[in-house]
Amino acid sequence: MKRFFIIALMILIPIIYACKEKKVTYSESGSTIDLAVGQILKLELPANASSGNTWRKIAYEDSVLARNGKPNYLLADDRIGSAGVYYYKFKAIGPGTSKLLMEYGSKYDDEKKPVKIFELTVNVHKIE
Repeated sequence: MKRFFIIALMILIPIIYACKEKKVTYSESGSTIDLAVGQILKLELPANASSGNTWRKIAYEDSVLARNGKPNYLLADDRIGSAGVYYYKFKAIGPGTSKLLMEYGSKYDDEKKPVKIFELTVNVHKIE
C-alpha cells in the first residue's frame, strides 16, 4: 500500500505542477480560456526589440487578473536585429471574466496605429 501511494504521488506531482501555469501564444488571439483562481497565465508574444516596437497598452480587469512580475524578452538567436519573444505572466486573483487586450507598436509614440493586436477572453473560476 505504501509503495502504491509513493508511485501515485510521483505521477501526480508533475501533473499538478503543469496545471498551475497556462501557456498562450499569439496564434490563440481572439480565443477564450478558463483559469482557476491562483493559476498563472503565461503569454508568449512575438516581438523585435530592435524595431522600436513593443507590446504596449495592456488592458484587463484588475479584480480578475494581476500582472505577475515584469515581462521577459528572449532573442530567437544571437544575430543582430533578430526577432524574439516577450513573456508576460498574469495571475488569476478573483472569479469573473476579463478581456485581456495588448497592442504591439511604437514604444516612443503610443498614439500611432498598432502593428498587431492581441486579445484574449479569460474566465476565472473559483475552485471549491
